[in-house]
Formats: sequence, structure tokens, C-alpha cells
Amino acid sequence: MMPHLPGLTLLERWALQILVRSRRTGLVVVKPYGYGEMIVAADQTDPVAAYVTNGPDEPASMTLERIFHQPAYGEDQ
Repeated sequence: MMPHLPGLTLLERWALQILVRSRRTGLVVVKPYGYGEMIVAADQTDPVAAYVTNGPDEPASMTLERIFHQPAYGEDQ
């Protein structure tokens, strides 16, 4: 279990653990309300997740826009 995530309940930590372990999840970002830090779990084999975690420094709004415009699972490029 993930015991060191401030601001999350046991149920929320359990749900996050399921998402992180899923083979169909490439990137999970959690920012508990009221905390200044974000928790990021990324599959480095996923190009979008790798770009978000290792890409060039740019505003978060630009990164989120790039993710939003990526094709959904099963869609053609």
C-alpha cells in the first residue's frame, strides 16, 4: 500500500494503487487538495508519459493541452 500520500484516505490510496498497476494506465498525476506537491506515476515506455515527466520545461497548461489532443486508446493517429 502507499502509506506516504498526504491528504488521501485509505480508499483513495487503494484506488490510486489499482490505477498505477494497470497495464492500460500510462500516467497518473495526483495533487491532493491543499497540498503544494503532486505525485506522478508514469510508465516510461509510454511516449506521452515520458514526455510529461522528462520533457522540456514548459507551463503545465501546455503539457495538459498536448495530452488532451492525443488520440484515445484504440483511435488512429
